[in-house]
Amino acid sequence: MQAARLKLPAGLLRVLAIWPGLSKGLRDTVFYGVSLGWTKALAMLTLPLLTAMLAPADFARLELLSSAAEIGALFAGAGLVDTAYRFASGDDASGRRAAAEILGLGTLIALAGIGVTMAFASQLAAMMPLATKPAEIVLLGSAVALEALIAVPLAFMRMRGKASTYSAATALRSTFQASLVAGCVAMGWGVEGVLAGGMVAAVAAGALLAARQARETGLVIAPQHSGRFLAYGLPLVGGGLASFALGTADRWILAGTVPASSLGQYALAAKIAMIAALLTQPFELWWYPRRVGLLSAPDGIAQSARTVTSGATLTVLAAAATGVVGPILIHALTPPAYHAAAAMVPWLAAAMALQSLGSLVNVGCYARRTGTMPMAINSMAAVVALAGYAAFIPGYGVAGAIAATVLAQAARFVLFLVLSQRQVRLPLTVKPLLLPVAASLAAAALPQVPGLGLVGYAAAIAALAAGAAFAVLGGALPSPLARRHTAALAAA
Repeated sequence: MQAARLKLPAGLLRVLAIWPGLSKGLRDTVFYGVSLGWTKALAMLTLPLLTAMLAPADFARLELLSSAAEIGALFAGAGLVDTAYRFASGDDASGRRAAAEILGLGTLIALAGIGVTMAFASQLAAMMPLATKPAEIVLLGSAVALEALIAVPLAFMRMRGKASTYSAATALRSTFQASLVAGCVAMGWGVEGVLAGGMVAAVAAGALLAARQARETGLVIAPQHSGRFLAYGLPLVGGGLASFALGTADRWILAGTVPASSLGQYALAAKIAMIAALLTQPFELWWYPRRVGLLSAPDGIAQSARTVTSGATLTVLAAAATGVVGPILIHALTPPAYHAAAAMVPWLAAAMALQSLGSLVNVGCYARRTGTMPMAINSMAAVVALAGYAAFIPGYGVAGAIAATVLAQAARFVLFLVLSQRQVRLPLTVKPLLLPVAASLAAAALPQVPGLGLVGYAAAIAALAAGAAFAVLGGALPSPLARRHTAALAAA
């Protein structure tokens, strides 16, 4: 047996030695990271096909449909994921009952959403700023209507700490959808093919995930409790609509101001900038379902402050990395017609970082009995965004949209930080963040310096590595190896 062990690769032995000693939170974060990495890798693989088969104008139309789907998903989701975090987090009979009732409410909303889409497809198509077929609305709306039947069971897995199951489900769904989309687009079905692939994948995922949760909790239609759930969730829908104004409404204004090709380039840059959010999402998937409950735990306030500091550091580093790597990806993966998008990525990554930071520091706002405070803050930030779009887009086009978005996200971050601290004061400190932030800013700026070329990118990567090292040494990020992990590694 000993001889057989010695034949294992040294790298595998190290992983096997470290893994059991990791905390469950870190193991869960790894699971979330693997599934998200797989999903993003699939998106990167399909992106060259989409940009090769779709002209920038068609890509812009697809982006507008996707932004319309965001609005529909907010109503179809009805804030039920956050409602489940609030009312169904207990691992007891009452928690399971609430989960069953929330799933039942999601089922009713899904059926109603499909009916509304079928009935008003022509009218909705006529409302789009770029020419859209009613069939495209039907495909898109049918997928969107199933939002709660997909999101609520996934949230239930996260609340129960089933990170591996969650990750497997999301990875399988994304693989199935990417395969369908790639096949449809390769056959020349264009935008309709993308939507058809998404619809089929959503139907399959919604049916399977809802059935899985129903086996564990049941599915209960309880109209007498729906009012309580909707009273918590619907204000969050209002906040989500405000978030739409912050992040996507500019496409609708730009559609009537700039050429469709420019809007397509902007849409591509926004998708690449999303890498910043995806890099931190494994942490967020682990942290957000637990943050409200932790406040009442022993030493919960101090633990929350440390976790927020770590999340903020990850957010800044992820945005800087996206600003460095994103333009390279655009030049490597897309035709020249899309290359103007590269210059937009660092600024959009900064906006994504501000959005994530605002969500990190808002736990006090979500600890209240209703979701009205997050809705109010998001609404105020949305007003800033819309005012900025109206002021800047007519004269500056895409650059004006980016400037208004960054300004609005900064306002949202400040409002959440100040008002959340008034509700629940976390002992936050900026000292551990100073060096990582400075290194991240340097990394983002270096590739933009004229004449540096590859030297600038090499220096940027070095600055990113230095920022991560500063974060660990300064305590902003925990060391990936505790002492017991180091001992296990040595034994291997």
